[in-house]
Amino acid sequence: MAKLTYREEPAASESYRAGYLASVQTYLEKQQKHANQCRVAFMNPTSYAQDPQRYRQKFYEMLGAPLTEYHTLSKIPVACIENTLAADTGEVEIRRLRLAVYEDFVMYGILFLPHDRKENAPFVISQHGGAGTCELCSDFFGDSNYNHLTARLLARGAVVFAPQLLLWNPEFYGNNYDRQHIDNALKQVGSSITALEVFGIMRCLDYFVTQPYCNPDHIGMAGLSYGGFFTTMATAADVRIRAAYASCSLIDAVKYNNFRDWTWFGSANTFLEAEIAALAAPRAICFDAGERDELFGADSTRTEFARAQTFFAELGVEDHIALFVFDGTHELNPADDGMEFLFAHL
Repeated sequence: MAKLTYREEPAASESYRAGYLASVQTYLEKQQKHANQCRVAFMNPTSYAQDPQRYRQKFYEMLGAPLTEYHTLSKIPVACIENTLAADTGEVEIRRLRLAVYEDFVMYGILFLPHDRKENAPFVISQHGGAGTCELCSDFFGDSNYNHLTARLLARGAVVFAPQLLLWNPEFYGNNYDRQHIDNALKQVGSSITALEVFGIMRCLDYFVTQPYCNPDHIGMAGLSYGGFFTTMATAADVRIRAAYASCSLIDAVKYNNFRDWTWFGSANTFLEAEIAALAAPRAICFDAGERDELFGADSTRTEFARAQTFFAELGVEDHIALFVFDGTHELNPADDGMEFLFAHL
């Protein structure tokens, strides 16, 4: 039996590894260019204008189950298994809800019912972001980079629901979990964490549109960061959302592909952020970006926004999409530009 006795320093083969790495990168760059061509051929302003619902169904298929089964599952009534009064400030009734949206899958969130709400008050979802909770974006713990998201929606007369997603920071809020591990496992069975949570938001709306305090013709959604991402995703998926405000979240998904739960197999061939935003058309959606955003900056948002604009222009609703770049960091715009756009289109 032959014995292997040859030895050398690791540096001796460094150039071979460098060559292999370069070939991988070259292959990737070529495939990315090809994907851009495929995406334009798949979905462009003209083709989208001809059949928006076809693209929405393709969007469901990209994200996976249970979104792919939504139209069947939506016929199953949503049961409210808990409705607990958390507080009454004298101006707002605050209730914690748990909704059985599908078999054992239960959504949790906080419902804010203003005492002086008008009969036709809009209903708006207030979506927290990464490392956050529905309590955090609602000022339960004091000030934060949400800049009073829920409170500002309430101040404009809306009934507000703030759902909890699998995004909290376990170091602060307990209940340790690995979102990426869960997303990987869901993708193995034909789903994704995004599909599951967008489906959950849609099923929450299935419940709320049956309630007397929800005006089904005036539903909106607003969120920061991951909350802005889910605002865009839910608006793309659910045409009942009439207007949306997504903050610090519209980014170049190719450049920022370290967000693995924002990435799906073959997505560069079909839907990147601009195409997903375009699925809101002809409904209304606005975005903002902090010029000093330490996570994303504003240039990536400008690029994707310019691409999304073309879809709205094709449909003749250029004023149904807007971008507000402000002098700030990774935070909800302290100014009211996005809020004014949202409520003007509700």
